[in-house]
Amino acid sequence: MSIQPKRSGMFRTLLFIVMGLIPATAGAAEAPWPERVYNPQKADDDLVLPMPCGGAMVFRRIELPADGLLGDRRIQLGRTDDALGYAENTRPDYIGGGFTDPEKKGTRAYYLGKYEVTQAQWAAFDTPCKAVTDEGRLPVVNITWAESVGFAEKYSAWAAVNAAKQLPTEDGALAFLRLPTEAEWEYAVRGGAAVPDSVFIETTFPMTEAPARYVWYQGTDSANNELNVVGLLKPNPLDLYDMLGNVGEFVLDPFRLNKLSRLHGQAGGQTVKGGDYRTPLADIRSAARQEFVPIDKKGERRSPTTGVRLALVAASLPSPQRLTAIREAWNALPASAVAPQDDPVKEAEALAQSVDDPALKQRIAALSAVIKVSIQTRNEQRDRAAVNALRVGAYVADKLAADQRVLKALQAILEITAKDTAEYKDRADRLTTAEAAFEQNLDYYLDVTLGVETDYPKAVVASQAEVLKRDLEAKKITSLEKRIDTFVKHVEQLRAGSAIDRSKVLADIN
Repeated sequence: MSIQPKRSGMFRTLLFIVMGLIPATAGAAEAPWPERVYNPQKADDDLVLPMPCGGAMVFRRIELPADGLLGDRRIQLGRTDDALGYAENTRPDYIGGGFTDPEKKGTRAYYLGKYEVTQAQWAAFDTPCKAVTDEGRLPVVNITWAESVGFAEKYSAWAAVNAAKQLPTEDGALAFLRLPTEAEWEYAVRGGAAVPDSVFIETTFPMTEAPARYVWYQGTDSANNELNVVGLLKPNPLDLYDMLGNVGEFVLDPFRLNKLSRLHGQAGGQTVKGGDYRTPLADIRSAARQEFVPIDKKGERRSPTTGVRLALVAASLPSPQRLTAIREAWNALPASAVAPQDDPVKEAEALAQSVDDPALKQRIAALSAVIKVSIQTRNEQRDRAAVNALRVGAYVADKLAADQRVLKALQAILEITAKDTAEYKDRADRLTTAEAAFEQNLDYYLDVTLGVETDYPKAVVASQAEVLKRDLEAKKITSLEKRIDTFVKHVEQLRAGSAIDRSKVLADIN
């Protein structure tokens, strides 16, 4: 069913009654809200947390691969765009959920609101309770960042007393609510572990239909410059609704400028993510981040396009037992986990020059030699790993080329097969299976491309590509040389900030 943008309060009321989003009469304010009010798109694995006044809020579990108490995942945030590089340039970050599951080893998780906080949910702490109306399904706006933080704290305290059994726990400690960090928010909007790495870095999460089916943006084909109720459109791959568009969302982190591959040291106002109903479609993107200055000449600043979505998280140190375990895990970390000096050899040489004791000078010189050997060993290991990654990319490219020929043959055979026959159905099923496997192989190729671009500098990729070519020539495997060049081309295109175009990748491979 296509939902058109609202035109007036009366139109919205009639629309919601027809759709069954609210009853024709509101009923008692303290009565439990109908599920369709707080969770219009129900899923079996939703986490529903009650609120005062019979209300509720729904959360989705966001899982990420990470092992051990100090396990986290390196992710790439932002995007490459010189025009907005000062704010959104790509940068690495790390994310780790606080919840563990004994039955899912190697996985950590946090929870994120399935929908933006609505006006009804914001008002659930008011006394006396208010009736749920059609306006209550709209996201709350015109709030400050501090009020958002206060709302999360107030909800946490209420839930700990009134809904402890529904709250997740970690090592016996109750979960609590706060604003999501920017990394938590962006990891979730991009699709997290539910999408391949090559898709994760795209401008938006995958949309199999027109963007207007997923995002409220500026335009008569979408929001028509007006706020819209939550949950009417399609979700992202993690079943989160309205992450892009409708209202911008406060996150926990202050706004910082970008300094190439990292954030700048100065913290400014608050960070708002996601774009809103006044954002043109061309500007809708996962990397979008804006600074929200909390004051203006009139005093406290509020915005009709800015709201909030809550995260449900665990404490980093939920118990004394966990503190002991964390200390043990930290002490077990390899020494290489501590960031070295920019040039440890020069550092050792400088130390040798700063001491007068000949014996100590000799010891430092010996240490410098050990460091040089260690760096050389590390570089050799890196180069061997780069060669293996390039070899994998070339082989997968070769397989994709062969698979495309198989697909064309299967399609040709299907076209000359009589329809409405068992043979036609069998061949159609084979083609469908082959197409699904082909798409998985293409995702894997793009993931390997992203991994090489992330892990190895351009000079290493270029030099080790030549090493691999000479190795294959010695083995008389010359057919892969063009595949190596194609793979390196895709790696460097990605490094230069070019978007991944699957059709162009396949055309290059062919």
